[in-house]
Amino acid sequence: MALAASLLPPLLLLLAGRPGLGAPGQGAGTWSRFARLPYPQDQLFLHDTFPDGFLWGAGSAAYQTEGGWRQGGKGASVWDTFAHRPATPPGAAPPGPLGGDVASDSYNNLFRDVEGLRRLGVSHYRFSLSWARLLPNGTAPPTPAGLAHYGRLLARLRELGVEPVVTLYHWDLPQALQDAFGGWASPVLPRLFRDYAELCFRHFGGQVRYWLTMDNPYVVAWHGYGTGRLPPGVRGGPRLGYLAAHHLLQIWSLVAS
Repeated sequence: MALAASLLPPLLLLLAGRPGLGAPGQGAGTWSRFARLPYPQDQLFLHDTFPDGFLWGAGSAAYQTEGGWRQGGKGASVWDTFAHRPATPPGAAPPGPLGGDVASDSYNNLFRDVEGLRRLGVSHYRFSLSWARLLPNGTAPPTPAGLAHYGRLLARLRELGVEPVVTLYHWDLPQALQDAFGGWASPVLPRLFRDYAELCFRHFGGQVRYWLTMDNPYVVAWHGYGTGRLPPGVRGGPRLGYLAAHHLLQIWSLVAS
């Protein structure tokens, strides 16, 4: 206490000698920019005005978090292939683990990551299933290890009272389907996706109320098959991009039926 009292006068002198960061009233001009937002419910976005029942959650994608890309019988996905393309000149030292080979290693530390959700205090968790982990070749039979992994995750979320929100597809198509059919450029893919979705509904439907079909189909179609900037890296231009988009849009009617 005495030490704090002895430091107070020099601190006050130091602060008194510092110039202000802005002229008087300057802050009012800054706040006025946000005084009239375009939505009549703009107050809903301010602190302490969230409506009752607002859902607080966190989100992830399988490729971003799971790692374990060769474990449990998992097959390669287009993201695995895309990330493993040669990126160093011949003769250079090989890089460390690439892309999502390890990621945050959630596959091997599932309970650790779920504990993070508990500490955050969220009510919902959005994550995606890896098609290639459940169906290494894109089609049946499924891998028991893949089914068990997601079963453990869902069981632990239920224990903690965290509601799962499950995305069926977050860009990581099994590479076997890309090789065999050309991926989403093929009219076969919507039917194969329906079979995959039915497998997920059958095994996990009792534990999941909220399902999302696909994350951002625009990115999958345009940058996956048009520009080639993202997996599977096909530079097919507008024609192939629109063709992939056409097949992606078909899956909603197939899954709903």
